[in-house]
Amino acid sequence: MTSAEEIRGLKRARRNLEQRLEKIEKSQRAAVVRLSGQLGEIIEGIASAQEKEKSMPNATFSKRVRLAKKGMLLGKELSHFEIEVVSEFDKHNISEESGKKLISITKLIRDNNMQAAKERLKYFEEIAALSKEYETIEGEIEKKDRLLKREQLRIEKILEEMAWLEKETIDMEKVRRHEELLKNLEKLKGLRAAHMRSLISKPVAELLGEAELQPLKGQYAVFREKEDIAQLRQFFSDYPVFGKCNASQICESFEWSEKRLSHVCPETSRFKKVVLGNRNLFETLGALEHTEFLAVDIENEKVLDFYARDVEGAREAIERIRQLKKGGNSDREEYEKSRRMEGRREELAGYSRTALDAELKNIRSLLEILHSEVPEGNAEENRGGFPGIGTFIKKLAGKP
Repeated sequence: MTSAEEIRGLKRARRNLEQRLEKIEKSQRAAVVRLSGQLGEIIEGIASAQEKEKSMPNATFSKRVRLAKKGMLLGKELSHFEIEVVSEFDKHNISEESGKKLISITKLIRDNNMQAAKERLKYFEEIAALSKEYETIEGEIEKKDRLLKREQLRIEKILEEMAWLEKETIDMEKVRRHEELLKNLEKLKGLRAAHMRSLISKPVAELLGEAELQPLKGQYAVFREKEDIAQLRQFFSDYPVFGKCNASQICESFEWSEKRLSHVCPETSRFKKVVLGNRNLFETLGALEHTEFLAVDIENEKVLDFYARDVEGAREAIERIRQLKKGGNSDREEYEKSRRMEGRREELAGYSRTALDAELKNIRSLLEILHSEVPEGNAEENRGGFPGIGTFIKKLAGKP
């Protein structure tokens, strides 16, 4: 977390830079910095070309031609630069004073007075350096502003949740009823799982026979048409070695070789048509517990009747489920609300309201300092360690 003195220091530094940059309007600084940077590159290019020319007094004709082309290209860049300076002035992106200073440097370049051009460019180079420093400090201030506001929002949200948890009430009777309902549903799901395991362990011949007599035939959606079941039952009657197998064992026989199958069932084509043709049925029966078959559903009265009547130990649970489900959405919503509140209380258990209030007060104080005006202070403090632009302008006063 930042400190008040750190924020004040940044604001003093920013104010100091603003005073030293006051000759250039803030809205024009970007254009001035960009143009001066372009001009600096042109000067460096010309100086580099001149150095190369001096270092090659006996250069070949082709090298002298390349140097001349480079000089012409730099001359064109200088002309384009002058046009751009005028254009930026017309758009009010630079002041007349800045425009004149930039053009005066291009004139010095054309007069081949490179040293004077470099000296005069230092005015803009200092502006660029100060502008970069200003942007860095401005970025730091904005970053601290974002972080403080984000932390303020986080603490305010925690305090709001604490207040909500303190004033919110829960109907514990509704919560108790729904918890009991869930407990009985879990018990019923356990009884279903046991019932499914007992079913899939039965011989398929017996299981198919039960399906035909099952009062809840509609729940046996895994079974095919009646004639398919009849064909299967006849096959298992003719080949009891298969009829005594459970669904998983039948599925294992699907991988047998033709030779092995023929030892048990000479009518291999019949096996493939009647049994293997119903492969999906046996694979589903083998995984019955993981299907929707007789799934526990408190709204499905037929399924509840089935469990109460045919599954040992389910009647008492069914009776309580039917009584408790009368609470409906109201009990469920109160239960879910209770769970949310309990979970949030656990998450907030490590926070102290007193500490949070103090931290929030400190953050608001820091933000107030961050957004308040800082007194200018004495001139020496504001001037800092860099020479002011005013002093630099005086240096240039006597120059053309």
